[in-house]
Amino acid sequence: MNTVTKTPAQLAEDARQTANDAIDTTRAYAQNAVNAAGEKVRDLRREAEPTVEQIAARVQQAVQRGIDAASTTSARAQRRLEEAADVTSRYIADQPVRSVLLAAAAGAALTALIVLATRRRDDN
Repeated sequence: MNTVTKTPAQLAEDARQTANDAIDTTRAYAQNAVNAAGEKVRDLRREAEPTVEQIAARVQQAVQRGIDAASTTSARAQRRLEEAADVTSRYIADQPVRSVLLAAAAGAALTALIVLATRRRDDN
């Protein structure tokens, strides 16, 4: 067999070259891993975009339905208030004396409640 003995400088050079090869291999592996992760993120983003858009569209539809419902309810309440005002106006026009007496009785009852509430606070 032909054995060649290497000098310490040659052994050091071999070790350095082996280390450089290991660094290059590790660097390439890391770059491949980063590239694969980046591609996976891009794939996930492409997959998620339609879902996010669908959710946004559904939210907009729900908000619009809420606005429509609030508008309908508001219009209905306004009509009922107008009807109540008309009925009240007709009652007052038809029976003015009775209306004044009812208003005075309601005012007196409200005043009595206020006086009672004020006295209880003063007593405590």
